Amino acid sequence: MFYDGIEILFHGGLPKGLTKKQFFDGISKPRNATLMRIFLNMGLTEHIGHGIPVIIGKYGKEVFDISDNYIRCTIPFEATVIEHMHKNVGMNVGLNNKEKSVIKCLIENNKYTAEQMSKEIDVTKRTIERALL
Repeated sequence: MFYDGIEILFHGGLPKGLTKKQFFDGISKPRNATLMRIFLNMGLTEHIGHGIPVIIGKYGKEVFDISDNYIRCTIPFEATVIEHMHKNVGMNVGLNNKEKSVIKCLIENNKYTAEQMSKEIDVTKRTIERALL
């Protein structure tokens, strides 16, 4: 998470058997149920397979970088989102306390590593990694 946007990195590239066209058309093979739940709770998507076409409609295909090893999506924040970030808008969207703490930590310093956040929040590094999955 950065001050002016969010970058989401999915390791492993496209799921086996899924083409770029199918991906951009919204055919869904979710690998990360936690991230899917967070997006659903934040209202960033309404159902499985809907999010990619919505992102493309708003930001274009160029926000996606797809390789054999990863899919990266870099979404810029609008000015109104940046203004509200410091007011903790969006922090009460069905996330547990550890997930909220991780997000707050990243808002304070987007360069934190999992190890640094674990010390800041007083939890194990693995707890931070699970919150980010």
